[in-house]
Amino acid sequence: MRPISSLVQFKRGDHICLFYRDEPSLVETLVHFLAAGRRRHERCFCVQKPHIIPLILEGLEALGMNTTLERQLGTLDIHTDDEFYYSRGSFEPQALIDALDKAIQDALTLGFTGMRIAGELSWALDGCHGNQTVLCDQIVGYERLVQRSFPGKPMIGLCQYAANLFPSDVLRRVLDAHRIAIEETMVSMNHSTLTLRAGNFLADIVTDRIRPGSAFHYVVQRRAGNDVLSWGQEPTIDAAIRTSETIMAELGSIGRYNEICPIR
Repeated sequence: MRPISSLVQFKRGDHICLFYRDEPSLVETLVHFLAAGRRRHERCFCVQKPHIIPLILEGLEALGMNTTLERQLGTLDIHTDDEFYYSRGSFEPQALIDALDKAIQDALTLGFTGMRIAGELSWALDGCHGNQTVLCDQIVGYERLVQRSFPGKPMIGLCQYAANLFPSDVLRRVLDAHRIAIEETMVSMNHSTLTLRAGNFLADIVTDRIRPGSAFHYVVQRRAGNDVLSWGQEPTIDAAIRTSETIMAELGSIGRYNEICPIR
């Protein structure tokens, strides 16, 4: 089964959150995400739990990548969550943003087309770093900083959350801090959903993980409410994304027009 992330051509400045429900699907998604970055000559930076890192390297090797050489050259830079998020002894969101910004500039100086970043955030609930409520608040604040800091910059960020560990209110706040979200649907583990957010609207694009590419269904709704505003099907995921974004932009324009010229 190919993960939905391998079917999407992400753009520079995209800030994506991945809600995963098991570690094999997480590894599969990360392997395809990082491999796509190397094919595009992007520098790949990954932060993960220690026991997941060998599985990622194994998956990349299976795709033909010489991970030992890539790591020696610095084109593939992988760290444990403690090494990155607690490099200063504590979790300091602004310092991390500054470090990522510098890393992006360094990547461009070295001749890369950009940078691809994948970071695991589930460590906030492992009980090793202090109060979980405080850490979750800090993580949401960090995600908002990322969302404000990197639009349009030559980077693609993929933030990972174990969906079964986090309280629903934290996941909602995390979603609000990202333009794009990827998650397995609750209806079936054989389906994945890509969620786009624009203004007051969101669009869910659903694909079959068993037969990826067979069809991409989209549903556009208001963020506050369950009313379906538009739906349909496209032959490719990029076409479904374009259609959904066009619909949300048109709905946003109608809403702004009604605010300026209210219907009497």
